[in-house]
Amino acid sequence: MTVIAIGINHKAASVEIREQASVLPEKVPAFLQTLKNNEWTNGAVILSTCNRTEFYLEGLNIPLEEFFALWADHARISLDDIQQYHYCYQNNEAIAHLLRVTAGLDSLILGEPQIMGQLRTAFDLSHQANALCKTLHRLFQLAFQTAKRIRTETNIGAYTISVAYTAVQLAKQVFDISEQNALLVGAGETIELVAEHLIEANVKSIAIANRTQSRAHEMSGRLALPASVHELTEIPELLEKADIVISSTGAPFSLINKEMAANALKARRNKPILMVDIAVPRDIDTNVNELDDIYLYSVDDLNNIVEKNYQSREAAAKEAEVYVQQSVSEWEDWLQLADLSVHLQSVFHYVDEQKETTLRKARQLIHHQDQYEIDEIVDQVVSQMGNRVLHPLISLLKELEHEGNSDMVNRILAQYTSNKKHTSH
Repeated sequence: MTVIAIGINHKAASVEIREQASVLPEKVPAFLQTLKNNEWTNGAVILSTCNRTEFYLEGLNIPLEEFFALWADHARISLDDIQQYHYCYQNNEAIAHLLRVTAGLDSLILGEPQIMGQLRTAFDLSHQANALCKTLHRLFQLAFQTAKRIRTETNIGAYTISVAYTAVQLAKQVFDISEQNALLVGAGETIELVAEHLIEANVKSIAIANRTQSRAHEMSGRLALPASVHELTEIPELLEKADIVISSTGAPFSLINKEMAANALKARRNKPILMVDIAVPRDIDTNVNELDDIYLYSVDDLNNIVEKNYQSREAAAKEAEVYVQQSVSEWEDWLQLADLSVHLQSVFHYVDEQKETTLRKARQLIHHQDQYEIDEIVDQVVSQMGNRVLHPLISLLKELEHEGNSDMVNRILAQYTSNKKHTSH
């Protein structure tokens, strides 16, 4: 059995290419069904996030180019881009890759935990589509177990290096957050993480300003502390009540300028405002920092904290690699046992065939015979069956002896000797 991992990730391609390569959740079931119904693979799991699109397959019965064409058909990426940016791993390399991905060792943010939840969702979608096979089921269970072990037995998660967390940590150094009102500009994944960290720090209140109201309402509904939702045009008024402003949108221009901030300070009687701009391009005009009671930080200002914590995580990642290799070895052991099981089934099937042949001959011979002749016939057919069953084993032993592998011969013979001793008791 061959395990294959095919994909495009943040290491291989730009965000534009990754967006085109992604398979939307609603298209995943159809993709899986096409693979299974046409018997192009024995099993498949599709992982598609903002940073990677990956396919984990047990066997691929079509040329890689045909698979690429199927991928392009279910995404917005060209065949040329797939050829240029894809990677493909097989067997142990594919196993190790999945283990690293699940543990966050291959993530843009080293050691981030979200990827395991995304993989569980991908696993569940495959199960629902009846696209899982025994091999992939076992492999993903091993991946989840390994990731959990790495997270609990190393310090990979002890040093948070997400921008969202770092922004809130900065706010905690400046303010007693429990007495502060927060304004979040944007409603993407990063801002939602910021909101969650603020709530964990017991922030007094949260307001969300976003271009799309429905998305902001959805985000608010997921938070433990409900947030008020506003239009971007309301930002000037919201600034008057905001002690902490954290912004992360995709806007091509500044949303908060110096004049807007100055008016807010005047309304607040110069009560300070901490602003953290984690957007690229920037949401907050850099001139805002010229105001005495505005403390503005950008992504670059957070680099020292992030870099220090990243170095700590890198040390933990090296330790985690030991667990990855152990799990790869465990997978190899499981694979050998699975292969042995298949071979043993073949052996049992062969013995059953010989038994049926022998019994059929015995029934023919003992028809209308006396007891003495029956005993002779039974002895004859049992001997014949024994010869048929033992002949392949004897041939193998002779071959091993001829090759000089006496050790293996002795080990096999020892099994029969052991069984004989056991029987004699």
